[in-house]
Amino acid sequence: MKRRARSRPMALALLVSSLGIGCEKTRHEAPAPPAPCKEVGQRCEFAPGKLGACVLRDGCRGDACFVCQSQH
Repeated sequence: MKRRARSRPMALALLVSSLGIGCEKTRHEAPAPPAPCKEVGQRCEFAPGKLGACVLRDGCRGDACFVCQSQH
């Protein structure tokens, strides 16, 4: 009987110590949003979680003529 009483705390200690040794925690990070528009047809993020396509703004003659347009 003394042997059984001694094995319970040992088994409990082994169980508790093994819980911390398991697999690494996996992080589920969201993918990076598409880059800002630089050319026509490039993928972009129109709104959070909504993809779009880069288009050329009508009548624009400056540097920032590309805009992201919704695909829906």
